[in-house]
Amino acid sequence: MLEIKIVNQKIIDMKAIYTLVLISAMLLLVSKSTLKAQTLESFGIGEWEPYVSEYMNPFAQAMEVSMSGGWANTAKVHSTLGFDVTFSGTYSIVPVEANTFSTGELNMPQYTFSESSTPSVSAGSSVNPPNMTRIFGGQSLEFPAFKGLGVNFGGMMTLQGAVGLPKGIELMFRYVPDFSGTVNKVLPSGIAMEPTGMWGVGVKHDIKQWIPVVKSVPFLNMSVLFAYSKFHTGFSGSTLRIDPERLNVVDNINNDALWNDQKFDMEMSSFVGSFLVSVNIPVFQPYIGIGFNSGHFKGGFYGNYPIVDAVADPNDPFEASTYEQDPLKVDTKNTDFNFQAGARLKMGFFVIYYQYTRQGYNMHTGGIGITLR
Repeated sequence: MLEIKIVNQKIIDMKAIYTLVLISAMLLLVSKSTLKAQTLESFGIGEWEPYVSEYMNPFAQAMEVSMSGGWANTAKVHSTLGFDVTFSGTYSIVPVEANTFSTGELNMPQYTFSESSTPSVSAGSSVNPPNMTRIFGGQSLEFPAFKGLGVNFGGMMTLQGAVGLPKGIELMFRYVPDFSGTVNKVLPSGIAMEPTGMWGVGVKHDIKQWIPVVKSVPFLNMSVLFAYSKFHTGFSGSTLRIDPERLNVVDNINNDALWNDQKFDMEMSSFVGSFLVSVNIPVFQPYIGIGFNSGHFKGGFYGNYPIVDAVADPNDPFEASTYEQDPLKVDTKNTDFNFQAGARLKMGFFVIYYQYTRQGYNMHTGGIGITLR
Protein backbone atom coordinates (compact mmCIF):
# COMPACT_ATOMS: atom_id res chain seq x y z
CA MET A 1 0.00 0.00 0.00
CA LEU A 2 1.24 3.49 -0.86
CA GLU A 3 0.45 6.22 1.59
CA ILE A 4 0.70 9.90 0.75
CA LYS A 5 0.73 12.54 3.46
CA ILE A 6 0.23 16.17 2.49
CA VAL A 7 0.09 19.22 4.74
CA ASN A 8 -0.97 22.50 3.10
CA GLN A 9 -1.87 25.68 4.96
CA LYS A 10 -3.14 28.79 3.20
CA ILE A 11 -4.50 32.16 4.33
CA ILE A 12 -7.47 33.74 2.46
CA ASP A 13 -6.54 32.21 -0.94
CA MET A 14 -7.92 28.66 -0.89
CA LYS A 15 -6.11 27.62 -4.06
CA ALA A 16 -5.03 23.99 -3.68
CA ILE A 17 -6.92 23.62 -0.38
CA TYR A 18 -7.69 19.98 0.00
CA THR A 19 -5.38 18.47 -2.55
CA LEU A 20 -7.50 15.46 -1.87
CA VAL A 21 -6.20 13.02 -4.44
CA LEU A 22 -9.85 11.96 -4.67
CA ILE A 23 -12.05 10.24 -7.18
CA SER A 24 -9.99 10.73 -10.32
CA ALA A 25 -6.91 9.04 -8.86
CA MET A 26 -8.68 5.81 -9.65
CA LEU A 27 -7.53 6.43 -13.18
CA LEU A 28 -4.04 5.61 -12.15
CA LEU A 29 -4.40 2.66 -9.95
CA VAL A 30 -1.61 1.09 -11.96
CA SER A 31 1.12 0.83 -9.41
CA LYS A 32 3.93 -0.86 -11.26
CA SER A 33 5.02 -2.11 -14.67
CA THR A 34 7.12 -5.21 -15.23
CA LEU A 35 8.44 -7.27 -18.11
CA LYS A 36 7.71 -10.95 -18.27
CA ALA A 37 11.41 -11.65 -18.04
CA GLN A 38 12.89 -8.20 -17.69
CA THR A 39 11.98 -5.10 -15.68
CA LEU A 40 11.18 -1.95 -17.63
CA GLU A 41 10.55 1.31 -15.85
CA SER A 42 8.27 1.11 -12.81
CA PHE A 43 5.73 3.79 -12.10
CA GLY A 44 3.37 4.41 -9.19
CA ILE A 45 0.30 6.37 -8.27
CA GLY A 46 2.32 9.03 -6.46
CA GLU A 47 3.25 10.62 -9.79
CA TRP A 48 -0.45 11.36 -10.41
CA GLU A 49 -0.78 13.69 -7.48
CA PRO A 50 -0.51 16.92 -9.58
CA TYR A 51 -3.29 15.78 -11.93
CA VAL A 52 -5.62 14.51 -9.22
CA SER A 53 -5.09 17.57 -7.05
CA GLU A 54 -6.20 19.89 -9.85
CA TYR A 55 -9.05 17.61 -10.91
CA MET A 56 -10.65 17.47 -7.45
CA ASN A 57 -9.71 20.97 -6.26
CA PRO A 58 -13.09 22.64 -7.04
CA PHE A 59 -15.12 20.05 -5.13
CA ALA A 60 -12.67 20.01 -2.25
CA GLN A 61 -12.73 23.78 -1.82
CA ALA A 62 -16.50 24.02 -2.08
CA MET A 63 -17.12 21.25 0.47
CA GLU A 64 -14.54 22.55 2.92
CA VAL A 65 -16.20 25.97 2.88
CA SER A 66 -19.73 24.59 3.12
CA MET A 67 -19.22 22.32 6.11
CA SER A 68 -17.83 25.19 8.20
CA GLY A 69 -20.92 27.39 7.93
CA GLY A 70 -24.14 27.86 9.85
CA TRP A 71 -22.86 27.78 13.41
CA ALA A 72 -24.32 31.14 14.50
CA ASN A 73 -26.81 33.77 13.35
CA THR A 74 -26.26 36.23 16.20
CA ALA A 75 -23.58 37.18 18.72
CA LYS A 76 -26.13 37.00 21.52
CA VAL A 77 -25.61 34.11 23.93
CA HIS A 78 -28.58 32.28 25.45
CA SER A 79 -29.25 32.87 29.11
CA THR A 80 -29.20 29.82 31.39
CA LEU A 81 -31.46 27.09 29.94
CA GLY A 82 -32.41 29.26 27.01
CA PHE A 83 -32.25 27.30 23.77
CA ASP A 84 -32.72 27.25 20.02
CA VAL A 85 -33.24 24.62 17.35
CA THR A 86 -32.19 25.67 13.86
CA PHE A 87 -32.25 24.05 10.45
CA SER A 88 -29.59 25.55 8.17
CA GLY A 89 -28.28 25.04 4.68
CA THR A 90 -25.03 26.21 3.11
CA TYR A 91 -24.32 26.56 -0.59
CA SER A 92 -21.04 27.44 -2.28
CA ILE A 93 -20.68 27.72 -6.05
CA VAL A 94 -17.63 26.65 -8.04
CA PRO A 95 -16.66 29.42 -10.50
CA VAL A 96 -16.83 28.58 -14.21
CA GLU A 97 -13.10 29.05 -14.68
CA ALA A 98 -12.47 26.12 -12.34
CA ASN A 99 -14.24 23.68 -14.69
CA THR A 100 -11.00 23.07 -16.60
CA PHE A 101 -7.31 23.30 -15.83
CA SER A 102 -4.16 23.46 -17.91
CA THR A 103 -2.34 20.20 -18.58
CA GLY A 104 0.83 22.09 -19.45
CA GLU A 105 1.25 23.31 -15.88
CA LEU A 106 1.18 19.82 -14.38
CA ASN A 107 4.51 18.52 -13.15
CA MET A 108 4.18 15.14 -14.87
CA PRO A 109 7.13 14.77 -17.27
CA GLN A 110 6.39 11.08 -17.92
CA TYR A 111 2.98 11.94 -19.41
CA THR A 112 1.67 13.72 -22.46
CA PHE A 113 -1.88 15.01 -23.02
CA SER A 114 -3.63 15.24 -26.36
CA GLU A 115 -5.02 18.68 -25.44
CA SER A 116 -3.81 21.69 -23.49
CA SER A 117 -6.67 21.59 -20.97
CA THR A 118 -8.75 18.92 -19.29
CA PRO A 119 -12.02 18.90 -17.32
CA SER A 120 -12.11 19.09 -13.55
CA VAL A 121 -14.70 17.35 -11.39
CA SER A 122 -16.98 20.40 -11.67
CA ALA A 123 -17.23 20.25 -15.49
CA GLY A 124 -20.24 18.69 -17.17
CA SER A 125 -20.03 15.03 -18.11
CA SER A 126 -20.68 15.92 -21.76
CA VAL A 127 -17.22 17.49 -22.05
CA ASN A 128 -14.86 14.94 -23.58
CA PRO A 129 -11.51 14.69 -21.79
CA PRO A 130 -8.18 14.41 -23.60
CA ASN A 131 -6.19 11.22 -23.81
CA MET A 132 -3.27 10.72 -21.45
CA THR A 133 -0.17 8.84 -22.53
CA ARG A 134 2.37 7.34 -20.14
CA ILE A 135 5.73 6.89 -21.86
CA PHE A 136 8.42 4.57 -20.53
CA GLY A 137 11.06 2.23 -21.87
CA GLY A 138 10.30 3.12 -25.49
CA GLN A 139 6.68 2.08 -25.00
CA SER A 140 3.52 3.97 -24.14
CA LEU A 141 0.14 3.39 -22.54
CA GLU A 142 -2.76 5.61 -23.62
CA PHE A 143 -6.12 6.05 -21.90
CA PRO A 144 -8.65 8.87 -21.40
CA ALA A 145 -8.47 11.33 -18.54
CA PHE A 146 -11.53 11.56 -16.31
CA LYS A 147 -14.67 13.28 -17.49
CA GLY A 148 -16.23 15.95 -15.35
CA LEU A 149 -18.95 14.81 -12.98
CA GLY A 150 -20.92 18.04 -12.88
CA VAL A 151 -20.14 18.56 -9.19
CA ASN A 152 -19.97 22.35 -9.47
CA PHE A 153 -21.12 23.26 -5.98
CA GLY A 154 -20.69 22.38 -2.36
CA GLY A 155 -23.47 22.22 0.15
CA MET A 156 -24.46 21.05 3.57
CA MET A 157 -27.72 20.83 5.52
CA THR A 158 -27.58 20.73 9.30
CA LEU A 159 -29.98 20.39 12.18
CA GLN A 160 -28.47 22.25 15.09
CA GLY A 161 -29.41 22.87 18.69
CA ALA A 162 -28.02 25.14 21.37
CA VAL A 163 -28.60 25.58 25.10
CA GLY A 164 -27.52 28.35 27.47
CA LEU A 165 -25.36 27.61 30.50
CA PRO A 166 -24.27 29.84 33.43
CA LYS A 167 -21.48 32.43 33.07
CA GLY A 168 -22.48 33.49 29.54
CA ILE A 169 -21.72 30.14 27.93
CA GLU A 170 -23.75 28.49 25.19
CA LEU A 171 -23.29 24.87 24.13
CA MET A 172 -24.08 23.98 20.49
CA PHE A 173 -24.44 20.67 18.72
CA ARG A 174 -25.40 19.57 15.21
CA TYR A 175 -26.25 16.38 13.39
CA VAL A 176 -26.81 15.41 9.75
CA PRO A 177 -28.32 11.98 9.10
CA ASP A 178 -27.33 9.95 6.05
CA PHE A 179 -28.64 11.76 2.96
CA SER A 180 -26.89 9.73 0.24
CA GLY A 181 -30.18 8.24 -0.93
CA THR A 182 -31.55 11.69 -1.83
CA VAL A 183 -28.36 12.76 -3.62
CA ASN A 184 -28.21 9.54 -5.61
CA LYS A 185 -31.57 10.38 -7.16
CA VAL A 186 -30.05 13.40 -8.94
CA LEU A 187 -26.53 12.17 -9.66
CA PRO A 188 -25.75 10.96 -13.20
CA SER A 189 -26.01 7.23 -13.78
CA GLY A 190 -22.78 5.37 -13.12
CA ILE A 191 -21.86 7.23 -9.95
CA ALA A 192 -23.25 6.74 -6.44
CA MET A 193 -22.66 8.48 -3.14
CA GLU A 194 -21.72 6.23 -0.24
CA PRO A 195 -23.36 6.71 3.20
CA THR A 196 -22.92 10.35 4.13
CA GLY A 197 -23.48 12.36 7.30
CA MET A 198 -22.05 14.79 9.83
CA TRP A 199 -21.95 15.67 13.54
CA GLY A 200 -20.47 18.57 15.47
CA VAL A 201 -20.17 20.38 18.80
CA GLY A 202 -19.41 23.98 19.64
CA VAL A 203 -19.34 26.63 22.35
CA LYS A 204 -20.11 30.36 22.28
CA HIS A 205 -19.10 32.74 25.06
CA ASP A 206 -20.31 36.25 25.85
CA ILE A 207 -17.22 38.48 26.03
CA LYS A 208 -19.19 41.72 26.26
CA GLN A 209 -19.59 41.08 30.00
CA TRP A 210 -15.82 41.41 30.49
CA ILE A 211 -15.36 44.73 28.65
CA PRO A 212 -15.88 47.95 30.68
CA VAL A 213 -18.30 50.49 29.19
CA VAL A 214 -19.23 48.15 26.32
CA LYS A 215 -20.99 45.80 28.74
CA SER A 216 -23.39 48.64 29.56
CA VAL A 217 -24.59 49.08 25.96
CA PRO A 218 -27.96 47.29 26.01
CA PHE A 219 -28.44 46.61 22.28
CA LEU A 220 -24.90 45.41 21.50
CA ASN A 221 -23.72 41.78 21.72
CA MET A 222 -20.17 40.45 21.39
CA SER A 223 -19.06 36.85 21.60
CA VAL A 224 -16.48 34.34 20.51
CA LEU A 225 -17.35 30.96 19.04
CA PHE A 226 -15.38 27.75 18.62
CA ALA A 227 -16.79 24.62 17.02
CA TYR A 228 -15.71 21.25 15.66
CA SER A 229 -17.56 19.16 13.09
CA LYS A 230 -16.86 15.94 11.23
CA PHE A 231 -18.24 14.84 7.88
CA HIS A 232 -17.95 11.50 6.07
CA THR A 233 -18.88 10.43 2.55
CA GLY A 234 -17.63 8.44 -0.41
CA PHE A 235 -18.22 7.63 -4.06
CA SER A 236 -18.47 4.48 -6.12
CA GLY A 237 -19.96 3.35 -9.43
CA SER A 238 -19.13 2.31 -12.96
CA THR A 239 -18.11 5.85 -14.01
CA LEU A 240 -15.24 5.66 -11.54
CA ARG A 241 -14.36 2.02 -12.09
CA ILE A 242 -10.82 1.23 -13.18
CA ASP A 243 -10.46 -2.12 -14.92
CA PRO A 244 -8.27 -3.51 -17.72
CA GLU A 245 -10.82 -2.50 -20.34
CA ARG A 246 -10.75 1.14 -19.26
CA LEU A 247 -6.95 1.11 -19.30
CA ASN A 248 -7.01 -0.46 -22.76
CA VAL A 249 -4.84 -3.42 -21.79
CA VAL A 250 -5.19 -7.18 -22.20
CA ASP A 251 -7.15 -8.69 -19.32
CA ASN A 252 -5.38 -11.85 -18.09
CA ILE A 253 -7.31 -11.81 -14.82
CA ASN A 254 -10.70 -12.45 -16.44
CA ASN A 255 -12.74 -11.72 -13.35
CA ASP A 256 -14.98 -8.75 -14.02
CA ALA A 257 -16.62 -8.93 -10.60
CA LEU A 258 -13.22 -8.30 -8.99
CA TRP A 259 -13.52 -4.56 -9.69
CA ASN A 260 -17.06 -4.09 -8.38
CA ASP A 261 -15.99 -3.17 -4.84
CA GLN A 262 -13.95 -0.13 -5.86
CA LYS A 263 -14.84 3.01 -3.94
CA PHE A 264 -13.38 6.14 -2.48
CA ASP A 265 -14.18 6.89 1.17
CA MET A 266 -13.29 10.15 2.88
CA GLU A 267 -13.87 12.10 6.04
CA MET A 268 -13.38 15.79 6.68
CA SER A 269 -13.20 17.62 9.96
CA SER A 270 -13.44 21.35 10.53
CA PHE A 271 -12.42 23.47 13.51
CA VAL A 272 -13.76 27.01 13.33
CA GLY A 273 -13.36 30.11 15.43
CA SER A 274 -15.22 33.43 15.11
CA PHE A 275 -15.48 36.81 16.77
CA LEU A 276 -19.07 38.03 16.40
CA VAL A 277 -20.79 41.37 16.90
CA SER A 278 -24.54 41.80 16.56
CA VAL A 279 -27.21 44.39 17.25
CA ASN A 280 -30.13 43.20 19.37
CA ILE A 281 -33.13 45.25 18.26
CA PRO A 282 -36.72 44.15 17.65
CA VAL A 283 -37.38 42.02 14.55
CA PHE A 284 -34.30 42.87 12.40
CA GLN A 285 -30.95 41.89 13.96
CA PRO A 286 -27.81 42.31 11.80
CA TYR A 287 -24.42 40.84 12.67
CA ILE A 288 -20.86 40.62 11.36
CA GLY A 289 -17.89 38.44 12.21
CA ILE A 290 -14.36 37.49 11.39
CA GLY A 291 -12.91 34.05 11.90
CA PHE A 292 -10.91 31.11 10.70
CA ASN A 293 -11.52 27.57 9.57
CA SER A 294 -8.95 24.81 9.98
CA GLY A 295 -9.82 21.72 7.97
CA HIS A 296 -8.46 18.19 7.89
CA PHE A 297 -9.17 15.64 5.19
CA LYS A 298 -8.44 11.92 5.25
CA GLY A 299 -9.45 9.49 2.56
CA GLY A 300 -8.46 6.44 0.60
CA PHE A 301 -9.20 4.18 -2.32
CA TYR A 302 -10.51 0.81 -1.33
CA GLY A 303 -11.10 -2.33 -3.31
CA ASN A 304 -9.13 -4.13 -6.02
CA TYR A 305 -7.31 -2.31 -8.80
CA PRO A 306 -5.34 -3.73 -11.76
CA ILE A 307 -1.57 -3.65 -12.10
CA VAL A 308 -0.36 -3.22 -15.67
CA ASP A 309 2.45 -5.34 -17.09
CA ALA A 310 4.49 -4.09 -20.02
CA VAL A 311 5.65 -6.89 -22.33
CA ALA A 312 9.10 -7.40 -23.80
CA ASP A 313 8.00 -6.82 -27.37
CA PRO A 314 6.95 -3.16 -27.75
CA ASN A 315 4.58 -4.21 -30.53
CA ASP A 316 2.58 -6.37 -28.13
CA PRO A 317 -0.20 -4.84 -26.02
CA PHE A 318 0.12 -4.21 -22.31
CA GLU A 319 -1.38 -6.78 -19.98
CA ALA A 320 -3.05 -6.89 -16.58
CA SER A 321 -2.23 -10.13 -14.82
CA THR A 322 -2.35 -9.11 -11.15
CA TYR A 323 -4.07 -6.58 -8.94
CA GLU A 324 -3.59 -4.75 -5.65
CA GLN A 325 -5.94 -3.93 -2.81
CA ASP A 326 -6.56 -0.58 -1.10
CA PRO A 327 -3.67 1.13 -2.89
CA LEU A 328 -3.87 4.77 -1.80
CA LYS A 329 -4.47 6.89 1.29
CA VAL A 330 -4.50 10.68 1.49
CA ASP A 331 -4.12 13.12 4.38
CA THR A 332 -4.45 16.92 3.88
CA LYS A 333 -4.75 19.94 6.17
CA ASN A 334 -5.52 23.62 5.60
CA THR A 335 -6.26 26.84 7.44
CA ASP A 336 -8.16 29.85 6.09
CA PHE A 337 -9.62 33.13 7.40
CA ASN A 338 -13.07 34.45 6.59
CA PHE A 339 -15.44 37.42 6.90
CA GLN A 340 -19.13 36.98 7.74
CA ALA A 341 -22.09 39.33 7.40
CA GLY A 342 -25.73 38.49 7.95
CA ALA A 343 -29.01 39.29 9.59
CA ARG A 344 -31.94 37.52 11.12
CA LEU A 345 -35.63 38.31 11.44
CA LYS A 346 -36.88 37.45 14.91
CA MET A 347 -40.64 37.30 15.25
CA GLY A 348 -41.46 36.01 18.68
CA PHE A 349 -39.97 32.53 18.98
CA PHE A 350 -39.50 32.20 15.21
CA VAL A 351 -36.22 33.13 13.48
CA ILE A 352 -35.21 33.22 9.83
CA TYR A 353 -31.71 34.26 8.80
CA TYR A 354 -29.27 34.72 5.92
CA GLN A 355 -25.48 35.01 5.97
CA TYR A 356 -22.83 35.68 3.36
CA THR A 357 -19.31 34.38 4.01
CA ARG A 358 -16.24 35.49 2.11
CA GLN A 359 -13.76 32.59 2.24
CA GLY A 360 -12.11 31.33 -0.90
CA TYR A 361 -15.26 30.17 -2.67
CA ASN A 362 -18.07 32.46 -1.54
CA MET A 363 -20.75 30.84 0.59
CA HIS A 364 -24.41 31.56 1.19
CA THR A 365 -26.07 30.30 4.37
CA GLY A 366 -29.70 30.42 5.36
CA GLY A 367 -31.92 28.86 7.93
CA ILE A 368 -35.03 28.87 10.06
CA GLY A 369 -35.47 28.04 13.71
CA ILE A 370 -37.11 28.63 17.03
CA THR A 371 -35.38 30.34 19.92
CA LEU A 372 -36.18 31.10 23.54
CA ARG A 373 -34.23 33.47 25.80
